Amino acid sequence: MCGRYVATEDADGLLKMFVVDERDPRAKDSRSHWDGAPNYNVAPTDSVPAIVLHEGHRVLTSFRWGLVPFWAKDAKIGARMINARSETIEEKSAFAQSFERRRCLLPADGFYEWQKASGKKLPWFVRRTDGRPMVFAGIWASWRPKDEPDTDRLLTCAILTTDANQVLAPIHDRMPVVIEEADFDLWLDPQADEADLKRLLRPSPDAAVERFRVSTRANSVANNDPSLLEPVDEANDEDIVGPGHPAITPSTHDIDAAEQPSLFSD
Repeated sequence: MCGRYVATEDADGLLKMFVVDERDPRAKDSRSHWDGAPNYNVAPTDSVPAIVLHEGHRVLTSFRWGLVPFWAKDAKIGARMINARSETIEEKSAFAQSFERRRCLLPADGFYEWQKASGKKLPWFVRRTDGRPMVFAGIWASWRPKDEPDTDRLLTCAILTTDANQVLAPIHDRMPVVIEEADFDLWLDPQADEADLKRLLRPSPDAAVERFRVSTRANSVANNDPSLLEPVDEANDEDIVGPGHPAITPSTHDIDAAEQPSLFSD
């Protein structure tokens, strides 16, 4: 799954990165609707940058993370819908229509995942090995209270997930679906063939991602600064090195997952 991630690129960088040729139609005087500060600890219900296709043009916009289906009675449901399982997305009423009609790209530096050890939650940061941004497969929805027709619509999103690759498997059994640049147009195309879309819903190649332990300060959303991404020295990490808890090698893309210790066994 993906429960926390990092998004630090500013609007100018995103406009260039995605060759955006249109601003958000809701924006009036600014270049884009996204003007948020770098976020080193993106949490559910935060506003996040996103790329969508609007009238044939890529548009930089923002959504609240946590999808609220159009039929929801209360927006609070979104806090529980930050991720959508790609294997069953067409079967879930909360996600099916968005997958069919409203897909987006969600740029990130990478994401956090947690290992359970000695009753503690130990955060790892996961990123691309080539230094480029990760771009998650997203879906979005538009919601408005039925009894408040004049209220501005709430635009929300969710991240699609798939089985973890061997790099992530020792930490968690799920990971975000990452869309490669060559597939941006396909993912955003409202007329895309379903079979072609499903081809993208797969784990990232093992060699494409890496993980390393970071400070437990990442556990609290109150902490939000670049130091969260500083690697922890595994050899001297008291949180993970101790009786019954040997250190796990941080560079894992070239290690057979079968040789990794199980992190969820008793």
